[in-house]
Amino acid sequence: PSECRYKSMQHQLTRTVRHLFYIGLVNVTIFVMLFCLVELAYRVHREGLTTAFLNLTNYFRTVPYSNLGTGNWVIYDEQLGYRLNPRKSGINNFSVRHPNIVTPKPPGLYRILVLGDSIPWDKLGFVRHLGERLGQEGNVEVINAGVPGYTAYQEVLFFKTYLEQTEADLVIWTYCLNDNHKFLHRFDEKAGMLWTDEAIESLKTTSLIDKMVSRSYLLSELKLRILAKQKERQVCRFPWECVPDFHIAWKDEPWTQYQEYLGEMKRLTRQMQSRLAIVVFPYEPQLEQLDRMHDTEYVSKPQRRLTALCQKYEVPCLDLLPAFHEKGRAVKLFRDGIHLTEEGHQFTAAQIYIFLHEKNLLPPVRPEQHLVSELH
Repeated sequence: PSECRYKSMQHQLTRTVRHLFYIGLVNVTIFVMLFCLVELAYRVHREGLTTAFLNLTNYFRTVPYSNLGTGNWVIYDEQLGYRLNPRKSGINNFSVRHPNIVTPKPPGLYRILVLGDSIPWDKLGFVRHLGERLGQEGNVEVINAGVPGYTAYQEVLFFKTYLEQTEADLVIWTYCLNDNHKFLHRFDEKAGMLWTDEAIESLKTTSLIDKMVSRSYLLSELKLRILAKQKERQVCRFPWECVPDFHIAWKDEPWTQYQEYLGEMKRLTRQMQSRLAIVVFPYEPQLEQLDRMHDTEYVSKPQRRLTALCQKYEVPCLDLLPAFHEKGRAVKLFRDGIHLTEEGHQFTAAQIYIFLHEKNLLPPVRPEQHLVSELH
């Protein structure tokens, strides 16, 4: 009898295990199917139906985390790393988001080229506002040559390779506090990869699970959110010390390289009988630290370094930190600590407008006096 009971129990256990296995298998299958449907829906939402299915066909041939890129907005460039895709609507043959630029420059036209990264890039941003103001005063054309993610190194190379032939009368070179890197963002040959240097190590795929995560839009975004939360928990004396791409501006060594970039831009603009001006944008945490009166000399160190270099090379320089600090007490100027709100763009355009007149950087056409008074 005991042997019969043992066999009965063994049989019952086998049936239970098999039953649980089938339940688990069905649940896993349902979960995988639901996940695949949500993943596909998310891809279609981001890329469109055709592109999403094309990318799926190359699933195992894509570079890890290629879904973090900007698709066909950019193309691979051996020297620059990437540039805007001239085949994309709104991008001209100079890889600039602007209607076709007429060359040679028409007689009587005063052309201003705004060089920079994602801060001037905004379509309805300060570059457009500035162009509308100046366009009321004469035959002035303002070209937005901003490229998201570019650094000072890339901007100089971009100007030298593609933009010299635009014959700009004035180059306004914008500076953001993460511009001291050589390359801040990287793309693969298909312009499908976007990451900062600091993320390279954290995004390496070292296991099968890593590889699966890197090729899932949903899972890779979740991983980045977790990494961002971990960064937020870091304790630093000043906020930028926890942000490596910005902290570089407070270090001494990168400024030696930036001095070479500034010297090269000065040489290039002088060679083409143009003028150069620099506009320096603050990082929002600087404003907060100035309000707290925390080591103001250290807080403004990047601006002071750049202002000194501008004086050395006799380049007019507009440091927006003091004006932003004052205006920011009443108006929200930043939307994410780096990029500007609509109010921030309008305020920037007004400040640059005044600066250009005060430094005699515009053609000798007398502006309407009430406009200048109003801006002051």
